[in-house]
Amino acid sequence: MTVKEVGGGCVCCASAPFLPVAIHFLLLEARPERLIIETTGLGHPARLLDSLRMSYHGRLDVRATLGIVDPHDFAKPEMRDNPIFIDQIQMADVLVMNKLDAATPELVADFQSWANGLFPPKLLIAGTTQGRLDPAWLDLSANDERLPLYPQAHNLERQPNPPTPFPKKEGGTEPSGVLSPSPYSGPREALLTGPESKQRGVGEGLLSSPPKRYLTPPACGWVFDPADVFDEAKLLALLANTKEVTRLKGVFHLADEWAAVNRAGTAMSVAPTAYRRDSRIEVFADGLDWDRFERELCACVLAPQ
Repeated sequence: MTVKEVGGGCVCCASAPFLPVAIHFLLLEARPERLIIETTGLGHPARLLDSLRMSYHGRLDVRATLGIVDPHDFAKPEMRDNPIFIDQIQMADVLVMNKLDAATPELVADFQSWANGLFPPKLLIAGTTQGRLDPAWLDLSANDERLPLYPQAHNLERQPNPPTPFPKKEGGTEPSGVLSPSPYSGPREALLTGPESKQRGVGEGLLSSPPKRYLTPPACGWVFDPADVFDEAKLLALLANTKEVTRLKGVFHLADEWAAVNRAGTAMSVAPTAYRRDSRIEVFADGLDWDRFERELCACVLAPQ
């Protein structure tokens, strides 16, 4: 086993220029069958994942991202509200609570209930001691559709008490080893395909195909054909001004580019993205009429040229 340290700070920002050099020499000299990258506790995973997928396409097969949670940190409300911690959890495919032997049964049950409520759902939720991980978890396929909620977390001033996007659920049982799965445990393609997936009140012929819709209250999501192009001004006005929305994240095919949209509370950001598979959005809201929102969302699709 060959270990190489990347000095200078977080691999997602301060030491980002040095990471490709380290990877280059590891691939050239060690020729590893598996490459594991461990970031610091302050590392933001989104930028690192984007770099690996774009710069090493065809050379590296990026598998599942594992997020390890310390129960001492999880017990702190200020940690759960930290933007970097939120995105570390958001981008993880597998979520593991470490040090189960040092956590109370109540805290473990709280973690399981909280983790089961994450959206999109995790591939696996587990518990362990002394950092022991099942090697099989490393072979799980990554979900490259996960989007960060705070992509500029390192560059923004620290926000006091940002709202958490993860709803808590009542109940939960004391786990051992692998915890019970998320309530939504089916594949991402197991979306609604019945009448609820049909467009409502939208001009005929605007959509390449009806959007797929998946509902797991208090959140709902839609997936659009990549050929559908959205009116940027109309779309952003809808996403910014729907008052019931507490948080949303999405990626859209616009007239001139593809863009990732994130909204937390009333603050919304728009940034270019390399994602091209489809247009999609996931919305958290209180008391939103999902049918009405879907009609308004579909009405943002431009007529084919």
